[in-house]
Amino acid sequence: MIEQRLPTSALLVRTFVCVMLLAIGVGIAVALFATKPDASRNAVAAPPPRIAVLAIAPIEIERSVQGYGSARALDSADVPARVGAVVASLGSQFSAGAAVSKGDVLVALDASDFERQVEIAREGIRSIDAQIVVVETQEGAARQTAELVRRERDLAETDLQRVVRAAAEGAAQEREVDRARGGLLAANRALIAAEDMVAGIQPRLASLAAQKALESARLGLAQSSAERCIIRAPIAGVLQMADLEPGEFVQPGQTVARIVDRSRIEVPLRIPASSRALAPVGARVEVLSSVADRSRSLARLDTNNAESQRVVERHKNWIGTVARVQPEDDPVTRTATVLVEFEQDPTRTDAIAPGAFVEARLSDGQRVPRTVLPRRAIRDQFVMVVENGIIRERRVTVDFGHVGAIASTGIADVDWAVLVEDLPTGTLIVLDGSRSLVEGQRIEPVIVSEPAAVSAKDTHR
Repeated sequence: MIEQRLPTSALLVRTFVCVMLLAIGVGIAVALFATKPDASRNAVAAPPPRIAVLAIAPIEIERSVQGYGSARALDSADVPARVGAVVASLGSQFSAGAAVSKGDVLVALDASDFERQVEIAREGIRSIDAQIVVVETQEGAARQTAELVRRERDLAETDLQRVVRAAAEGAAQEREVDRARGGLLAANRALIAAEDMVAGIQPRLASLAAQKALESARLGLAQSSAERCIIRAPIAGVLQMADLEPGEFVQPGQTVARIVDRSRIEVPLRIPASSRALAPVGARVEVLSSVADRSRSLARLDTNNAESQRVVERHKNWIGTVARVQPEDDPVTRTATVLVEFEQDPTRTDAIAPGAFVEARLSDGQRVPRTVLPRRAIRDQFVMVVENGIIRERRVTVDFGHVGAIASTGIADVDWAVLVEDLPTGTLIVLDGSRSLVEGQRIEPVIVSEPAAVSAKDTHR
């Protein structure tokens, strides 16, 4: 196949068209670049943002630590049935939530079987007493018999000696000596039998005494079982569990009721292991618990008047003491357990119920000037400090937390962090550490509180 070449004129035309198109594109680009708007000539300098800052001042505050735990009754009792019997009747206060006093009758079981066992044991004791009288009488007769036999044996021995002397002198025959010797043997045999009878009296009396002691023990056990059919409250408190019915059979050891005394409360608090020094035995502890406070207000809903209720949560404080401190720390949570005890009036509507979650505050009682910052001002262990209107980041270390409003700061925060280091008085700290500010950015600080030495007059939750 023969390849055909384009004429020279066609190549020139095509080359000219391509060059013109390229020139036109370059001209358009140059024109657009030359006519672009110049932002620098029209921009107006934006003012720096206004940021709320806190002027730092030393605050006298106690070193404290927050702990959390669940309350439990220090005095409670699971009341068991100590005998197996049918429920005959229930006490007048035997119902869940009822208050009982120590010694009140909770449940009465059928004691008829145990009463019969008491009678059987008493009759057995009477029978043994009669046998003892008979044996003691026999003992007297046996001793008298043994004494008579002993005298007969002495006479037989004397007669034998007389016959032996007579035979030696030729006045008695040999058969008379043998007869006297046989009489002595018979007397010895009778004496042995009599002494054996006397010796057997004491073992019989001991056996009867043992039988009497056994029957006495059975009598005591039967009497105790009969008495245990009346189940009484071992402590004063409120019945947590009471679910028996008359006619129901209870087994020995079965729990028939649970009594809880809310007057003494124990709280196992978990605190940071590094704060053990704040919780020695006997230390004062402030226990906090949320209490629902219902207040009524009138509200108008469209054309109808309706009475509504709004529930306001407030906090109740109790003062307790550290009773015990567990010796080991939890290696997983790095916490220590402190057992706090306090007393309360169980009849109050705001009393802490066992099982309620509570928090507590432990302090050393010594107020020293410290640098205190709102918790929200710290982000990733850094705070934003304002120096001459410029943002600077500064690393801080939190020593411990403080919960409560510090009115002198001029802000309503209730969550504070006490720093290890002391910042200079008057240092400006950005309140909101989560703001999108960068190192070196210029801002206009708005101070919410003037620096002054204040004391932490706080109101805890």
